[in-house]
Amino acid sequence: MEKDRKWKVYEALRWASSFLTEYGYEANIAEILLMHHTGWAKSRLLSELQTILGNAQWRNFQQDVKTAASGVPVQHITGEEAFYGRQFSVNQHVLIPRPETEELVEEVLRHIASVLLPRKKAEAAKESKEKQVGETGTALELVDVGTGSGVIAITLSLELKAVAKVTALDISPEALATAKANADKLAAAVDFWQGDLLEPLIKRGKKIDAVISNPPYIPEGDRAIMKANVVDHEPSLALFAGKDGLGIYRQLIHQLPEVLHTPGFVAFEIGHLQGKAVSSLLQETLPHAKVEIKQDINGKDRIVTAIV
Repeated sequence: MEKDRKWKVYEALRWASSFLTEYGYEANIAEILLMHHTGWAKSRLLSELQTILGNAQWRNFQQDVKTAASGVPVQHITGEEAFYGRQFSVNQHVLIPRPETEELVEEVLRHIASVLLPRKKAEAAKESKEKQVGETGTALELVDVGTGSGVIAITLSLELKAVAKVTALDISPEALATAKANADKLAAAVDFWQGDLLEPLIKRGKKIDAVISNPPYIPEGDRAIMKANVVDHEPSLALFAGKDGLGIYRQLIHQLPEVLHTPGFVAFEIGHLQGKAVSSLLQETLPHAKVEIKQDINGKDRIVTAIV
């Protein structure tokens, strides 16, 4: 590449897409990085294809493309990822949010609106409480276990402002710091407690209406066949869960009776081959619960729920 060459946007994208593809990475990373360096939305980027990039823009963009081609996740280069229509800060201490987890949030919101909240209102009315559910105070208490960057807890808090109080738990202080920063940036009212799974609630004797989690669920043996940009750059603590990938589910489900209200709700994201195993664990621990396996947009088992 000529040292003094001026690069138009379309030329930079064409070079970057080809370079990334050559190294086995998706070509659309080029657009993400150029939007990051120009500050443009995609619509603006497409309207500026003939625009000449500044020298600094080109140099920084070129370097980041090479960094991405070396295996560093693009989200770690830009420092952010979109989730449920909002931008969240991410780093090497937290799992990068995946689209499947948005489906978990959708399922939780749907269930709360159609089942859990009406049941809680009926319960409150039956007991003739002076403070009706959803009118004053907090109606529901939810917990996100293993919050990571906080995307689940923060999204639920913002979507359910009027009816829910959300607590987020994580064993990693670095993950909690990231989640707190995201909550502050997005003005979300979430309580953050450090501890192993549900232990912070158990120690406080606290009961909860819904337990939501996207825990580590990858079998340790899969490490060798996973992409290097995941294994080398995302925290193992957030990815792997023992020989069969069910270790965290076993611990978490064992703790549920100590913290879960009746009526109550549980929703877990799972690996696509773990539906039967996780639903069996839930049914054994919560024998009267209605346990269901739900598929993601691709038709794969992705969520297990339990209604108590």
